[in-house]
Amino acid sequence: MSREGRAAHRALRKADTRHAHDDDYKLQPRNMDVSPPPLVGLCLDMCSERERREREQHRLLHPLEMQNRHLQKRGFRHGGHPIADPSRTVKEYSRPAAGKELSSPRNLRPPATLLKTVQYLIMEIWEEVNEQDSTSLSLAYPFVFDRLRAVRQDLTVQRISGPEGAPVLEGSLGFLLCAPYLARDLPLEYFSDTLHSTQVRESFAELMECYSRGGKFPRQAEFQALLLLYDLGNLDAMHRALQLPHSIRNSPEIRLALDINRSYLEKNWVRLFRLIRQLDCLKACAFYRHLPDCRSQAIRIYMNAYSSRNCHFPLGHLAYLLAVDSPFKASDMCKRRGLVVTSEYEFVLFHKASFKDVDLECPGREIQLVEVKKENVSWAEVMMGQEICTV
Repeated sequence: MSREGRAAHRALRKADTRHAHDDDYKLQPRNMDVSPPPLVGLCLDMCSERERREREQHRLLHPLEMQNRHLQKRGFRHGGHPIADPSRTVKEYSRPAAGKELSSPRNLRPPATLLKTVQYLIMEIWEEVNEQDSTSLSLAYPFVFDRLRAVRQDLTVQRISGPEGAPVLEGSLGFLLCAPYLARDLPLEYFSDTLHSTQVRESFAELMECYSRGGKFPRQAEFQALLLLYDLGNLDAMHRALQLPHSIRNSPEIRLALDINRSYLEKNWVRLFRLIRQLDCLKACAFYRHLPDCRSQAIRIYMNAYSSRNCHFPLGHLAYLLAVDSPFKASDMCKRRGLVVTSEYEFVLFHKASFKDVDLECPGREIQLVEVKKENVSWAEVMMGQEICTV
C-alpha cells in the first residue's frame, strides 16, 4: 500500500473510532440509573372497592368493618358471607411478598385520604373504645394498629414526605405512643411490645425525614420532644435536637425533654421525677416505658445512701420521690428487693445486706403521672392533639 493509502486508512479508522465514542456518549443517558417518578394514589376511599369485595368474599372482614357490627347476625348475606360497610372498611396491611399489587395507583390513597383515614381510626373507632374493658381493647387495638401500618405503607410506596406526610405520621404516632399504656394488660396475641416498638421507631424516622425536607410544621417541637422522651438517654437523639433551628430548640417542650435526658444520664433521680411531673399526658405516655428502670435505679441509689441500722426512711416521702401513686406501691417495690418495711407502712429500712436484684416490674397503671393529666378530654383527643380536634 502506498504512503498516501496508509494515511487515508489511518484517518478512516480514527473517524470510525470517534463516531463510535460519540454514539456511546449519546446512549449513556439512557443507561443511567434514573429513579422512576413517584406513584400518585387514585383511591379516594379508605379501602379500594376491589379489596373490599375480595375480603368480603373470603370472609376477611374485621367485625368493625361489617354492617350492623353490633348485631352481627344481621350482617351476613345469603350463604353466610359478611357484608362490608364501605364507610367503615379500611385498607389492611399487606406484606410486599404476599403477591398483592401494592404499587397500583388504584389501590393507593393520596395524602388527604390517608389523613382522613387516620382521623377516622382514632376519632371514631378509638373514641368508642372502653379502655377499662379488655374485650373492647382486644377488638380495637389490633385493628387500628394494622390499619395505621397500612397507612404508613401507602406513604412509603408513594414517597410522600414533607408537609403532606407529617400530619399523617403525627396522628399515627399519637396512637402508637398512647397504646402501650392502654393495652398494657392485653395478652401477647393481641399486643406485642416488640412489634409495636418497631413501628414507633420507624414512624419517628419517617417523621424526622419529613421535617428535614423543610416547610411549616406546627407540631414539630412537640414531636421532637416526644422522640427525646421515647429514646431517653440516647446521645444521638440529643445531638440532633441541639442542631435544630433556634426557635424550635429553645421551645419549652424541647428544653424540658433535654433536661429530663440530662437528669437521666447524671443519675439525678430526684430532679428527673420532679421534671416528669411537668409532662402532659401524651409526653408522659412516651416516657412511660422507662418508669420501671428509673425507679429501680433510684431505689438502689437510696439504698446506698441511707444504708444504716438507725435510719428509718419515711415511706410516704419515698413514694413522692419515685412518683408512685401510693406508699403501698412503694412498699411492694421495696419488699420485692428484700428491704424491710415497718408494719405500720411508715418507714423502710435500707440495709445493703438484705438488698437483692430482681427483675423490673411490669409497667402498670399511673394515675398521677398519666391519667390525671388527661383531665376531661378523651384518649382520642390526646392522640390527635386537642388543638387539632377543636379546629
